[in-house]
Amino acid sequence: MQGLKPTPQPVDNERGTMLYNGDMFDRTWSSNLSDTEFIMEKLSNSKSTEQIVSEIKKLKGPFSIVYYDKASHHLIFSRDRIGRNSLLFHNSGSSFVISNVLGRKYPCIEVPATCIYSLNIIANKINLYPWDNSTEIYNTYSVEDWLQNVQDQQNLPDNEFVIKFDTLDLNDEENLIEEIENISKNSNNKLLIMKNLLANTVILNTVAKITELLEKSVRVRLETQPNKCKNCIKKENIICCHCTTGILFSGGLDCTILAILADKYVPKNQPIDLINVAFKIKDNSSYDVPDRITGRQSFEELKLLCKSRQWVFREVNIPRDKLEHYQSLVIGDLVYPRHTILDESLGSALWFAAGGGFVDSDVSPCRILLLGSGADELFGGYTRHRNAFKRNSWIGLSKELMLDWKRISFRNLARDNRVICDHSRQPRMPYLDEDLVNYVIKLKPWLKCFPSTHLENGIGDKLILRLVALYNGLNQVVFLPKRALQFGSRIANNKQKGSDVSSTFI
Repeated sequence: MQGLKPTPQPVDNERGTMLYNGDMFDRTWSSNLSDTEFIMEKLSNSKSTEQIVSEIKKLKGPFSIVYYDKASHHLIFSRDRIGRNSLLFHNSGSSFVISNVLGRKYPCIEVPATCIYSLNIIANKINLYPWDNSTEIYNTYSVEDWLQNVQDQQNLPDNEFVIKFDTLDLNDEENLIEEIENISKNSNNKLLIMKNLLANTVILNTVAKITELLEKSVRVRLETQPNKCKNCIKKENIICCHCTTGILFSGGLDCTILAILADKYVPKNQPIDLINVAFKIKDNSSYDVPDRITGRQSFEELKLLCKSRQWVFREVNIPRDKLEHYQSLVIGDLVYPRHTILDESLGSALWFAAGGGFVDSDVSPCRILLLGSGADELFGGYTRHRNAFKRNSWIGLSKELMLDWKRISFRNLARDNRVICDHSRQPRMPYLDEDLVNYVIKLKPWLKCFPSTHLENGIGDKLILRLVALYNGLNQVVFLPKRALQFGSRIANNKQKGSDVSSTFI
């Protein structure tokens, strides 16, 4: 994805050996060099394990990395601090296997993104380094004890997931809570409510800042690439006019905002694929599932707003027999070690969507896929956020939002990375950019969402992101309620419990 040509891996020199998979977006080096070569130079010039760890802490972007320091016999490995890339660890007793994907033949754990790990392969000890600026070792384990500790944590149900909460600042200096409540009570016109909210200076400035950071995130994720599609990537001295960028597109709020921002930075001679997946699980059902309907609606709105862009709405239709065939053949191994019904549904839906229509003859040639991952966790898009507010007002909502953010790397991100990359496409998630995240998590909860009784689903959930959509010229999508991918695409049976073990993937 970066540099003039692909860098063969592993990268090796007299000081160390490295495997790297990821994207660095804060380029401070020549565009002729790939990020792999740049990182290898930094790590192999480090004089100690602590210096290597310090260099890894400076990396900004999604990645997974394994580096062997030949002098100290330490194997340093890590995912990025948000956990956007996958990294798995298998212990056979006589050897260790570390990989992005392993499959069901290798009992393994997902390496937690909470630390950077240094394995002394002679002493069989793992040192854990926290992501803060300290060079101190956070903890030391034997490999077996570390694996057991991680497994115990990853097997905890959500309601037993324990975190240390940061100090909550819920002072409403601007008296915004009362103002938002008054605006929402004084009209039944949803659009008028949103416009009146945007008239507030604090809210408008927040919306403008989020737009600025999100647009910057989209821009760097679109411009950091060779700008060639799958079919042209090995050809030299040509200008590719095919689709290089696709968007996983349900037509909902998060992905439609990404689409209208992407239009500014994808070359006008290239189409943008809007990839929309639907499943026919029952023989008498149709592919006009909820996400297909909203997808078409938002597609039409984008065509009106961005007339110079060629938008391609790709309908990916998956019958039950194809779903079951590929779940058994490949998806189960990609989702592993995740194994719940929710993992089965979401992993399968994303795998088929990322395929871009490969089961038909017309396949998307894009190499980059934009996803809306992280928007619900950051901006309060789940029903549990509204329930937390009902139970314990703003304190309850603040803690629920913080809990969601603290456990985001334990939940979907690694699994999603594995299934999407299987199609040789690079997932890029603009909402999970470090600069945007750092800004949003410091906002007061009422500047993210406002799940009061006066602002129903489709307004109060992700309120600030809905205002971002309106601020950027969108209208219809502003009021669409949150709908989970597994239900919007009709892959899931809503009578099944998502946390139960999948019989398909055993």
